[in-house]
Amino acid sequence: MALALTDEQVQIADTMAGFAARHGGLDLTRAQFDDLAAGRRPGFWGALVDQGLHAVHLPERIGGQGGGLAEAACVVEAAGYGLLPGPLLPTVVAGAVAAADPGPAARAVLDDIVAGRTAAVILPQAGQLRATAAGDGWRVSGTTGPEIGVCGAERILVSAATEAGEVLWITVHPTMSGVRVHQQTPTDLTRDVGVLHVDDVPVSDGDVLRGVDAVRARCLAVSMLAAEAAGIARWCVDNVVAYLKVREQFGRPIGSFQALQHKAALLFINSELAAAAAWDAVRAADQSVPQHQIAVAGAAIVAVGRLPELVVDALTMFGAIGYTWEHDLHLYWKRAISLAAAGSGTEWAHTLGDPVAPGRDFTIEIADVEPDFRATVAAALDRAALLRNDTPGRQNPDHAEFWTGPQRTALAGAGLIAPHLPGPWGLDATPARQLIIDEEFEKRPHLVRPSLGIAEWILPTVLAAGTEAQRAQFAAPTLRGELGWCQLFSEPGAGSDLASLSTRATKVDGGWLVNGQKVWTSSAQRADWGALLARTDPDAKKHRGIGYFLVDMSTPGIRVRPLRTASGDEHFNEVFFDDVFVPDAMLVGEPTDGWSHALSTMANERVAIGAYIKLDKESELRALASRAGEAAEVTMVRRALGEVRAASNAIAALAVRDTLNRLAGHGPGPASSVGKVATAQIVRRVTADALAFSGRAAMVGGAEQSAVAHSLMMPAEVIGGGTVEIQLNIIATMILGLPRN
Repeated sequence: MALALTDEQVQIADTMAGFAARHGGLDLTRAQFDDLAAGRRPGFWGALVDQGLHAVHLPERIGGQGGGLAEAACVVEAAGYGLLPGPLLPTVVAGAVAAADPGPAARAVLDDIVAGRTAAVILPQAGQLRATAAGDGWRVSGTTGPEIGVCGAERILVSAATEAGEVLWITVHPTMSGVRVHQQTPTDLTRDVGVLHVDDVPVSDGDVLRGVDAVRARCLAVSMLAAEAAGIARWCVDNVVAYLKVREQFGRPIGSFQALQHKAALLFINSELAAAAAWDAVRAADQSVPQHQIAVAGAAIVAVGRLPELVVDALTMFGAIGYTWEHDLHLYWKRAISLAAAGSGTEWAHTLGDPVAPGRDFTIEIADVEPDFRATVAAALDRAALLRNDTPGRQNPDHAEFWTGPQRTALAGAGLIAPHLPGPWGLDATPARQLIIDEEFEKRPHLVRPSLGIAEWILPTVLAAGTEAQRAQFAAPTLRGELGWCQLFSEPGAGSDLASLSTRATKVDGGWLVNGQKVWTSSAQRADWGALLARTDPDAKKHRGIGYFLVDMSTPGIRVRPLRTASGDEHFNEVFFDDVFVPDAMLVGEPTDGWSHALSTMANERVAIGAYIKLDKESELRALASRAGEAAEVTMVRRALGEVRAASNAIAALAVRDTLNRLAGHGPGPASSVGKVATAQIVRRVTADALAFSGRAAMVGGAEQSAVAHSLMMPAEVIGGGTVEIQLNIIATMILGLPRN
């Protein structure tokens, strides 16, 4: 995905994309390699300045375009996609950093940038100059770098440390006496890299930028690096998919080979996460410094640090042609390496992995939206809070969100248990209204928000496709928690290929006789009702001869046998059907409509299961980081925890973007599919890391060894709702449009 969200951002990104298409790429860049390495302006720089693309984020009062960092990120991302060479990125970064200072010294830099002078910033991480007090000013000396864009920069913003520990931000010109830039051989052939030498250069106190914060400056810089990384990742996905569609082997497009489909889907997932992390880093510039640091740390890890490997993944799908000098890919690869060197670093993961550090705040503020609706919701919740639930829930009696009683009944009557459902069962709530309800529940932590559990993905299907009698019988009791449900889809011989099921439903007078077996059925031992798929027409094509039934689990002929998993627990069941009579009234829709209803149910299931990233999946690593002994061990565990948090935050940012898109009136995007696979990857990683860091203690089982217990439960979380491989098939064919096998 592109970073642009608003119509204005899309327009800016399209303008930049068109400009980059005319002036970027290998053909136009090859002849300029030596000039670019020396820092000479590319021939298009004047045209770019005339369009104001280098200053979209600078104030209109000084000649900028009056946008913000988000607009600058859209420009940089589009330029990265088009491999635009030259000084755009370092100049944009310099403008963003200088714009944080309202003083005259910063204004002079910004005036120069708006006028078209190129600029760069050298952060303290690249080496800091020394400033010695001299009269009413300073004498500055030292060496710093290497840094992107320094050779061609006409204004270089750099920090200097005083003897008292103060950090001064100053601007030097390469033409000043005592200033020298040493050109380096760049990894990225489309931009220069240099080292700055400063020898006893006088700086007056009035030339110091007092409003620049070193931490914020680094965050701004890495945010822009991440934006460009997102553009490169998107280019890789687009070009790989296009190649897989046309390259043929063995008489068919290689994009129909499942192995390549899965690799392409994973490339897309990693690209989406990189874009989400970069977008979150950019939007966090308007938040507190600690929140900005958390967001930028995630972007540095997910978008910038992992970019070289993402490009290599793309290269392997191009095969040998992607490794040739004539192909554009090696230039993107080299730029990715350079970006990672400039913006990533192991300290980001270590910082993010502090077990007591605050988490990322993903709250979407809509406080002024629909105040009357908010007041109605608040009043309903306050009334419910005066009541209590008194009966353990059917699906899971150990968890308060499944309990039933007066409080839950009141919430169900107000439409607040599943507000997205149509009335009278829900409120047919728009995304904005759902957010309002979320906020009001969060204001009342003492009020347990009820869960529908498995019914969360069955009930919408019944409401949409069932009869009036079915809706009347099941909707209200399910919302009140008086009915527990199970999903009777999977079979021993079908697995994820649900259309190959063999359970039969044979038409008899007044209903159907069901025979067969289901497996991996959660909560069947406690369920009152089940949603059942059974073959109603054995002669029809396998997707068309299926019915969707609602089955009373107390019906004679149903036998439930719990399955004991490796953890020793009985979470799943086998369910056997032996001439089980299901009345006609319990068939949802027509006898062969079951496949479409199943797709609807599974879509709801995958969204619900993918959303469990909101739950605490890092508890084991956090506990290990808190009690680790030796410094080296602490460092390793914190780094692992930081990597996990970065991935989790990227998934959450993707969900926020999807929500904002829906608030703007757009349909749902691929966030749920991406989140499902990415969450499964996190669960696998956390489990492996927790076991590794537990060391010899993992030889001891039992409740006291929670890392082992979590490991033994991991397959249920990873496979639940469909295997990762099935989800990769869906992404490859339905989202990327690769040909089916």
